[in-house]
Amino acid sequence: MLLETIELPTDEHYARNLIDGRWVFPAAPYEYEIRNPSDSTITAVVPLSSRFDVDRAISAARDALSGPWSDLHTRDQLLALLLHQLAEAAPELARLQSTETGLGYDDSLAAIESTLRIARAILTREVLHPRPAPAGISGHVLSWGAPFTEMLLNVFPALAAGNTVVIKPSLRGPLSPVAVAFIADQLGFPAGVLNIVQGTGVDVGAALISSTALQTLHVRANESTLSRASRAGRRTHVPLRTLSGGGNAAIAYPGLAEDQFATMASDVADAVRVHNAGGPFGLHTVAVHRDVAKNAISAILGQLTLFKNRAAPLPSEPIRRRAFDRIDELDAGGARVLLGGTIPDDIRHRMGWRLPTTVVDLGDATSKAAANALAHSREPLGPVLTIVQWDTLADLDRVFDARHHRDGYASIWGDDSADDRTRFGVAAREQGPQSAMYSGLVPAAWTGESAHRTIGEMAS
Repeated sequence: MLLETIELPTDEHYARNLIDGRWVFPAAPYEYEIRNPSDSTITAVVPLSSRFDVDRAISAARDALSGPWSDLHTRDQLLALLLHQLAEAAPELARLQSTETGLGYDDSLAAIESTLRIARAILTREVLHPRPAPAGISGHVLSWGAPFTEMLLNVFPALAAGNTVVIKPSLRGPLSPVAVAFIADQLGFPAGVLNIVQGTGVDVGAALISSTALQTLHVRANESTLSRASRAGRRTHVPLRTLSGGGNAAIAYPGLAEDQFATMASDVADAVRVHNAGGPFGLHTVAVHRDVAKNAISAILGQLTLFKNRAAPLPSEPIRRRAFDRIDELDAGGARVLLGGTIPDDIRHRMGWRLPTTVVDLGDATSKAAANALAHSREPLGPVLTIVQWDTLADLDRVFDARHHRDGYASIWGDDSADDRTRFGVAAREQGPQSAMYSGLVPAAWTGESAHRTIGEMAS
């Protein structure tokens, strides 16, 4: 059914979990204030749940596997309706995502529209080529940077494949996931198919990570949570799917033509502006070939300077401090800060946790100091772009050797060798439903709207 009027959740819904088709309070009466990172005002209050609530959600998801959701036609129809209603509500959802993340409205709306295009392609793929694997319960621990995108690109593929889901949104970005679940509930999704359990990583996250009832566990979180999930997997034997924090990367090859520099710089700027920890649209590392480094860096700086104070704020002071720690560690490894890197001491910047767009040039990728700095610096957070120069393909493997690049995404400019399938070693390390790459805010591999070839295409 189509909704005559599209409503978003109220405070009543944000204060509860969605379990087995009902909006219910957690087992223990604890709650957490959600603040707008732009000005620190309280925007909502969400529950702090426990393993008891996770157990109830998993039980509901198990029961829903044998219900109407197992019918392919019913499932596809409901998912198509959901995407339609989300598109209709895109302006309201963009404002909601702006409120919880500090993203500018235009950037938030662009991210939502790109996300919906990708989700439509995912649904089309599942309709035309349904997976033979039996459905099961899929667990999801989400990150905070672009919550709507996190919800759709991490959870939607699992739903399209026939799974039921239990979701722990980030405490820093829970409003958009609840809104998506609320609209799905209004559309008549069967009880137990989509369950939302709010809470901390220590309680709800740990309960999901340690569960043996899941068919698959998806974790989009920081290095600490990923490490815990990896260790737990050795006991639970539940396959772990990740997009590690800051996994995105981009490469400029020596074939980059003069008329491509502006396009490359615009793509980079779009991605840096919607930075987030672990999401598919943020960008934190660009490797530029030495032959084009001067022009490439100049073009990137020119674009990023235009909005150096427009990047979304980080959701807490400790996270901003971690972002500065990365800058300090790269600086200690020989990097140069070309843009940003400081917080202006004025009233506007004392509210919220802002970090102006920062560009760090690490220099020569063949340098041991550069490789060590990349390997040992903190996980990428915030609008901090690291540029590194390379000469050989071995340099690229060295630059992108860290775990958080092994299942990330990339964009490529200036490489026109269509038949070379083994040029970039990282390609063999891709995993998960989004093995395609993205160019900034344009999901090239899904929509065909960009001329950029992807590493995924090269490795196929």
